[in-house]
Amino acid sequence: MTTSLELVLLPLLRLAGKDRPKMPGLYAANPPRRAARGRSADRFFIYLSLEGNLPLSPKELDKLLAQMADDYYKASGSSTAAMRAVAEELNELLLKRNLNSVNRGRQAIGILALGVVRSDRLYLLQSGSSHTYLIKSEGTQQFYDPSDAGRGLGLSRATNLRFYQAELRPGDVLLVSSNPPMTWNTTTLRNMHGLSMGDLYRRLIRRASGDIEAVVMLAKAGKGELRLLSPKVPQSQRDTETEIRKPIDDDSVPLDLIPEPKSALPPPPISSVAKVSGVEVSPVRGTVAKPIESPRRDKPQEDKKPKPASKAAGSAWSSNIGPGLRTIGSAVGTTLRQAAQAAVTVFERILPDESMLTLSGSSMAFIAVAVPLVVVSIAAVVYFKNGRSRYFENYVQQAQIAVQQAENFEHLDEKRIGWKAALEYLDLAEAYDVTDETQLLRNTATMALDTLDNVVRISYNTAVVEGLPDSAVIKRIVVSIENDLYLLDGIDGVVYRAVFSGNSFELDDQFYCGPVPQPLIIGPLVDIAALPPGSPNGAVAIGMDENGNLVQCIPGSNEQLSFTLAPPDSNWGTPQAFSLEGGDLYILDPLTSSVWIYDGATEFRERPDFFFGDQVPSMQDLVDLTVSDGKLYLLYADGHLMTSYYQGDGYSDPAMFQDPRNNYAESSSMADAVFSEIQFAPPPDPSIYMLDSGGRSVYHFTLQLVYQKQYKSLFPLPEGQATAFAVGQNHQIFLALGNKVYFALLP
Repeated sequence: MTTSLELVLLPLLRLAGKDRPKMPGLYAANPPRRAARGRSADRFFIYLSLEGNLPLSPKELDKLLAQMADDYYKASGSSTAAMRAVAEELNELLLKRNLNSVNRGRQAIGILALGVVRSDRLYLLQSGSSHTYLIKSEGTQQFYDPSDAGRGLGLSRATNLRFYQAELRPGDVLLVSSNPPMTWNTTTLRNMHGLSMGDLYRRLIRRASGDIEAVVMLAKAGKGELRLLSPKVPQSQRDTETEIRKPIDDDSVPLDLIPEPKSALPPPPISSVAKVSGVEVSPVRGTVAKPIESPRRDKPQEDKKPKPASKAAGSAWSSNIGPGLRTIGSAVGTTLRQAAQAAVTVFERILPDESMLTLSGSSMAFIAVAVPLVVVSIAAVVYFKNGRSRYFENYVQQAQIAVQQAENFEHLDEKRIGWKAALEYLDLAEAYDVTDETQLLRNTATMALDTLDNVVRISYNTAVVEGLPDSAVIKRIVVSIENDLYLLDGIDGVVYRAVFSGNSFELDDQFYCGPVPQPLIIGPLVDIAALPPGSPNGAVAIGMDENGNLVQCIPGSNEQLSFTLAPPDSNWGTPQAFSLEGGDLYILDPLTSSVWIYDGATEFRERPDFFFGDQVPSMQDLVDLTVSDGKLYLLYADGHLMTSYYQGDGYSDPAMFQDPRNNYAESSSMADAVFSEIQFAPPPDPSIYMLDSGGRSVYHFTLQLVYQKQYKSLFPLPEGQATAFAVGQNHQIFLALGNKVYFALLP
């Protein structure tokens, strides 16, 4: 099977100002003649960069990646499943290698990018700090998430893998790098679509400084072949010792590209070996060409019959491994005896009574084993300390460079990228050590980003001092007019009341609002809302279960009033959330694709009205709703909003956020935020607030969804995502992380 896309790969490797024609760790392959089912149309490339003090030689890297390609084409199932299997196998090999070198304080971390192109579809797998930019006619997309990047392969048996998919068209460019230059970003790369490979090379080199290690792939109209190119180094420009290509500094100098040997891509059949001009082409798919080793002339060549596998293995063991083990055993025995004798000598000199040295055989054996172990442990600590120090210093240096570049950039977008990169390097550095220098750099970068993004830092304090049950997960926070808290536990469906005591909040042990078995069966509550002041029976909050039953929460009482809503004509599905506005009750029921309105004047006794008209939005993945002056805001799990007035007047799906920050265009989502909860704040400052759970920040918008600011904690909060928030009428903000609740005053 052939495709209409030809894929051309080119390594970009510049070290000390000079370009190298080949890049260790890059391997590409076309499908072999005999591939597993589903693999016959897959073009495969893999780019592995090793960080650390345990490198592989270029030949070892080529051999390893050739084996990974071979394993991919033998794997069955989906492309992503086969890619995952290859990555996990590679992780296992690197991990085993690191464990074998742990006593020497050496390790290698694998930064991986693995791509498969089938027809016009790209499947991409990344691990560690691998960055990928897809440059298309409509813009540039970056495949990288620092919060989910992980540290790479070879550190643990659990792999942190990220998968992406995209459609490729002629002229599209894929740029992959484990450590891209700061000047490569979605803004600076956006005008490179449709360029020739030579023009791409020159522009990418010009827009970078220092060392470069990257791979660029260009999609062209063709017959579906994958080709790996390398810069042609003229003889007059070659360094005979290092084979480094001279840099191109002039646009008028053409970039002459030559393909790798045709025998490598596409590969020959597995059973054949081609010999061309003294070069043996490995039958394994890939780009590796291995010189033939000439036979030694001091020994005649003998024709030997092949030995049976078991005998050959035994012979190999006896002739190579056996003597090696005996040698090692002898050395270990000698070392243990010497260690025991040294220990006795030490004890003789420091102990006052020689009779104390009449040791049993078991004691001598213990000393002989323990002393070498202590020595090895001390050596390992020294190695690890030195290795960690080198990593730490390298990451701090990279952070300092990123800070300098961010300060020198002119465009705000570039400054933002530079400051974020500095924080990422500091995260890596502080995994090894936290110093005054790293803290100062972090404060500088954080303050600069806060200024660019209009972030307000607030000082959170613990709200409920005595704490909530360990199993509780606060799903909703309601603040009463008296400044009391009503906290809905999303696990048990129970509401806790916390009374303000001047500096914090104390739990009300006499309060109960939640499930009851009789007389009316009330299940676990799924949502709560504040009631307006002066509500009957002294109730301050109202809750709802998934069957449409309502309960009124009364402060200072362990009793509650409950009643059943008149169900809609289509009956209930699974009511999920509700909102009170102007005395009317709005209930979200995603299962029946409905939002129902109960008229508050009837005390919710009559059947509800259907909110929408002819246009009914998709209700899949809805998580929350709020209402402002009859305008409904529906929040989806991916963070986008739908807005509508009653009966479809002013229907907008998706609603567009307006972001006045520099170059942040109108969009259906906010950069770096996925919202999980929405709240309307009434006058005197009517606003929309939304919670970004992952960022543990609260975003402030106008009712027209114009971004104003976001609130973040001044000091570190415990680990975990935010689960609920509320903005009170007394200019307070509340944030829940599981069973922990915090509050702060808004500036």
